[in-house]
Amino acid sequence: MKLYIKKYSPIIILTGSVLIFLLMIKLKPEAKFQKPKIIPQLVETIVAYPSEVRAKISSQGTIKPEHEISVTSEVSGKVVWVSENFHTGSGFQKGDTLLIIEKRDYELALITTESSLFQARLALQREEAEAKLATLEWKRVGKGDASSLTLREPQLAQARATLAAAEAAYEQSKRNLERTIIIAPFKGRVRKKTVSLGTNLIPGSILAKIYNTASFEVRLPIADKDIPFLGIPLDGTTIKINERPPVRLFSNYGGNNFQTDGFIIRSESEIDPKTRMISVVASIPINEKNIGIKIGMFVNAEIEGLTYSDIIIVPRNTVKDDMIWVVQNLKLRKKSVEVIRFEKDYAFIAAGLEKDDKVLTTRLSSYIDGMSLRIE
Repeated sequence: MKLYIKKYSPIIILTGSVLIFLLMIKLKPEAKFQKPKIIPQLVETIVAYPSEVRAKISSQGTIKPEHEISVTSEVSGKVVWVSENFHTGSGFQKGDTLLIIEKRDYELALITTESSLFQARLALQREEAEAKLATLEWKRVGKGDASSLTLREPQLAQARATLAAAEAAYEQSKRNLERTIIIAPFKGRVRKKTVSLGTNLIPGSILAKIYNTASFEVRLPIADKDIPFLGIPLDGTTIKINERPPVRLFSNYGGNNFQTDGFIIRSESEIDPKTRMISVVASIPINEKNIGIKIGMFVNAEIEGLTYSDIIIVPRNTVKDDMIWVVQNLKLRKKSVEVIRFEKDYAFIAAGLEKDDKVLTTRLSSYIDGMSLRIE
């Protein structure tokens, strides 16, 4: 018996293993197919809302005087007095005496012309009396028409001409005497002084360069793409006061921030050959609030341009090739839009979007028209 089991044990083991394997296959649980669950991506959107917007044009420039003149001498002479406010960088008030030229020669000339004026007046009075007497004498003894020489008309005309010349010479001497005192024509500052005490001057000598501190100006170059949004004439004419676009200026100097407002008053009506840009000029009234603005200061400018209605503003990165993605009924959709302007980080949409459209702002790895999304 033992011999029999030992002989057939491999067959018994193999047969049992096959039976167990077949039984396990028959009794195994049947697998159920489950469709994978796809969760739509969560995204952020902004709601499109038409509104009225005003274009803002960026530029930059350097502050310079709006009114600057060269002070010159109209008479010759030696500088005998200089004001303490008449130095490079010094400020002065309107009507201040800046400089005095030696005036003794002009005082003497005024005395001489005044004497000639009195003599000419006396001569005219004498001629008028003699002409009146000649007329009476002719009426008493004369017959017919008297000649002009008899009535002393040429002598009277000459006396009047001599008086006119004497008055002109006196006026000229008086003006020359007044010109020995240099008076400030406005409130301003000395940019550069070119004379000192004791300097001998001739007519036309430049004494200094001064500028008015009541208002400054800044030249602002405008890019070609921004010109249509300015809405001002480019022929160099001065813009009417009530039509001047506002401009806001920003600067930082010495650790301090400066901000002031001004107005565009004209364009320069020519294109810079180097930059190929046209420039506009802004006027900056100076008051107590912006007294810190200095000549030569570099400023950034923001000009208010034309106003547009029914414009939808969206982030600039949401627009590509005049196309924009929106979410409609939790589905991604593509729309063609009309972009009239890019300004900093935003785009102005004039057409293509409807009110309350949900503009996609989340950056996706892929964009498929019709794909499902979730909105946060």
